[in-house]
Order: sequence, then structure tokens, then C-alpha cells
Amino acid sequence: MKALSIIALVLSMLSSAAFAQEVAGENPTTTEDSVEVVITPKKGQDSTIVKVAGMKIIVLNDNKNNTEVIIDEEVDGENADSNDDDDDKCDDKVSHWAGIRLGVNGYLTSAGTPEIPSVVSFLELDYAKSVSWDLNLLEKDFRLYKNNVELVTGLGLHFANYAFKSKVTTLNNTDPLTAYTDSNKVLEKNKLKVTYLTAPLMIGFSTNQDEDKAFRLAVGGQVSWRIGSRLKQRYSSQGETYKPKIKSDYDLNPLLIHATASVGYGPVNIYANYGLNNLFEKNKTIDLTPFDVGVQLMF
Repeated sequence: MKALSIIALVLSMLSSAAFAQEVAGENPTTTEDSVEVVITPKKGQDSTIVKVAGMKIIVLNDNKNNTEVIIDEEVDGENADSNDDDDDKCDDKVSHWAGIRLGVNGYLTSAGTPEIPSVVSFLELDYAKSVSWDLNLLEKDFRLYKNNVELVTGLGLHFANYAFKSKVTTLNNTDPLTAYTDSNKVLEKNKLKVTYLTAPLMIGFSTNQDEDKAFRLAVGGQVSWRIGSRLKQRYSSQGETYKPKIKSDYDLNPLLIHATASVGYGPVNIYANYGLNNLFEKNKTIDLTPFDVGVQLMF
């Protein structure tokens, strides 16, 4: 009863103030603000909350008959801030593609092993130096189910480096692919560098819209279009250092299709790509299936 009496008194005062403002104004207006009363009992305390004309009135009563009246005139502002925070959380999307990748690339024979037959031994790789990296700049997600399942696509660049073990052979751009040997020229660097424009199509799953707290998984496919390739070497002769760069297609397949998957938590992903077609064009050399695995720092 005491709380209701206090509320009645406060409402009466507010009504009088509002009436005085309306009379003083040159263009009086009427409002249709509704009053919402919520009674929320707490342990050892009763609270009566009244919302009227954009203000919130709280009357607190405890077991010792102590009464406290709180008038908050910024209810609307609080709600707006809360809504803004919610909107910010909704806009904070989890990335499955965009970021920088660093990994190891290579290829497997039709037997599913990295062991290269002696007939094409010049293609044997030094995996310690066969490092790839990706720059995935663009990502576009389409929501499929709530905020947890999305269709993911985008654009990126893949930079492959196939470092050969042989220090005396050089690739020839012939049909079929061959190499020539020069034992007088010891190669310090001998690698085939290939650049691809990449685009994925994946289904992405995430457990949280806050990327720092999200466990995520993505599976699907990736298309890679070759936009450049060259043989890069370095060797020394008679005190001089030479660094030839020979641009050619080297019978490389112009279009690669990969099965792709990634999993991660927070800003870090682990990814793997496995080719569904050959690295080199058919009948140019033995069948070699490209792959790359590594880690990714998400944007």
C-alpha cells in the first residue's frame, strides 16, 4: 500500500508537470503513452516499476520498511543502446574464408603416395621448401539457418611453390614434359612457382557469432584458375650469381578443382585442399594430384 501511495503521488506530480508544459506551449500536443506496471519481488525486497511518458519509476521496499524511489528519465536511450549492441553482435559475422594462409603444397601419384617414379625423378619435391601461401581477400556469406549455417563463397589468390630436389635438372616446356641435365651448373634454387585465382563454394558452420569464441567448420569445393607460372632458379658460376626466371605454362592444367575443408576456433583455422583433377594436363606426364595443408589467420 505504501508503494502504491508513493507511485500515485509521483504520477500526480508528473501529470501536473506535463499539464503545465502543455499549457505553456504555443502548439499543444497530445500523447498516447501507455503505462506499464511490473511487480518483481526479490529476496528480502519488493520492487514496483512504472514506465510512463518515456520515464521509469522504481520503488524499492525492504523488510525494515525502508523505501527508495528511483526516477530514470533515459529509458528510451537505454533501450536504443541495447538494440545497437544487439545489432553490432548480429553484424559481427564469423569468417570461413577471408584471411592469410601459410602451408605446404605437393602432389601424390595415382598410387596415393608422394614417391615419384624414377622415369620422372626430376619432379621429386623437397617438401621443406615447397611452401604455399594464400591471400583470401573477399568473402560473401548467405545465411541458411539462423546465424549458425551459411553458404560461403569469395575470391582469393593462391601462390604455389614446387621446390625440386634435383640440383642439376631444368624443366623443358615440351610435350610431353621433360627436363635436361647440366652437371656443370649446380642449382641452389630450383622451383616451379604457380599463381592461381581461387573461388570457394562451401557450407560453413559456427557455434557463436563472436568470432573470438566461435568454433567453426567449413566443407565444400574450390576452383583455381592459373594466371601465371614460371621456373625460378639460382646458381653460381665463375664467381657470378645468376637468377633466371623462365615464364611458361609447363603443361600445367589451367583449371584445378579441389575438395576443401577447414576447422578452427577464434582467429585461427587449419585447412586442407585435395585436387580432384591432375596438376598437369592429361598425357603430358604421369598423373599427379595436387594438395596443400596449413594454417590460416582469419580477417
